[in-house]
Parts: sequence; C-alpha cells; structure tokens
Amino acid sequence: MKKFLFALALLAAAPAVAQPSPAAAKLQALLYQIDHLYVDSVNDGKLVEKAIVAMLAELDPHSVYIPKEELEEVNEPLKGNFEGVGIQFNLVRDTIYVVDAIASGPSERVGIRAGDRIITVNDSVVAGTGLKNADVIKLLRGPKGTQVHVGVLRQGEGEVLDFTITRDKIPIYSVEAAYMAAPGVGYIKVSRFGATTTKEFSDKL
Repeated sequence: MKKFLFALALLAAAPAVAQPSPAAAKLQALLYQIDHLYVDSVNDGKLVEKAIVAMLAELDPHSVYIPKEELEEVNEPLKGNFEGVGIQFNLVRDTIYVVDAIASGPSERVGIRAGDRIITVNDSVVAGTGLKNADVIKLLRGPKGTQVHVGVLRQGEGEVLDFTITRDKIPIYSVEAAYMAAPGVGYIKVSRFGATTTKEFSDKL
C-alpha cells in the first residue's frame, strides 16, 4: 500500500508533458504524410532546412538560420578579430544585407552603411544566386591589403553604388563608448556581443 501511494505521489508531482502547438502539430502531420504517403522518397532533412529558412524570412532581418556546418565560420568574428571588409551581414531573401559596418573598419571608411544590399562582388552578380553564409564569408574575407569591389543597392538611390574596399584586420569591440554622462551617472554603449563583452564592460564600469 505504501508503495502504491508513493507511486501516486510521484505521478502527481511529475510535470505535465508539453503539448505541441496546433501549428507545430500541423507541420509534424505534414512531414508524416510526406514520409509515409508521398509517391517518391524524399530527404526529410532538406525539406525541414528549407522550411526553417522560409519561416524565418517572414521575420526581421536579424532572425536567420545558420546551419551547423557554417556556425564556426559565422561565429569567428565574435572571438576577437579577423581580416576582411568589416561588416556584419545577414542573407535576406537571397541577398547580402548589411546589418552593420563595423566602426572604423574598411567598409565604414569607404561609405558602406547598415541597410545596404550587396548585389555584386568583383563584377559578378551575387544576389539571387543561392549563396550561403559560408559563400559570402569566402567572397568578402581575405588577407589584409587585398581589395574587393562591391556593387550596392541603397534605399533612396536610383542606381547601383560602386565601392572598392581594401581588406584590413578587424578588431571586434563590444563597447563603443563609455563616459560619465553627468555626476553620478555613467554611460556605456554595448553595440554587439562577443567573447570579450564581459571583460570590456567590467573594465569600462
């Protein structure tokens, strides 16, 4: 009897299993139908990857899917420094979208701005060609002193803007500004997060 009561107590204390939302259940049902009833064999993994990309494309430009095999290269700039053109980018609807031109970096120095869309690199069209994050990194990153030519579409401009960027070493700082705004009031601006953010913030504080 004691064992039975103990088992009931355990069941009462156990958290309820989270139920999938109706939307998630619908996706799961669709994958099941494709897997079991579709006339040809399909690669479920590829279907899911494409579905994720399509769903995130409906959100803001900062919400993107990075496949596991590309994660290391994408995270490299967060670790301290690298050599390249000095931009943070996302692929939005198959186009390179500049999220930020790193302060004092090569791209900012020539006039690249956040919101610019890079459509050509070294006179080759890159928009709408199925580029992945790793492809963009290979195109734009390179040894210090080398040059890359990019064509940019900018809101409010009627034609493509051409820029020649000389690659350089890009130090990545999280804290762009830190000063006393008023007696007893300090201001610290954190513009991005990386491996050194905590130390930089603590030092400025």
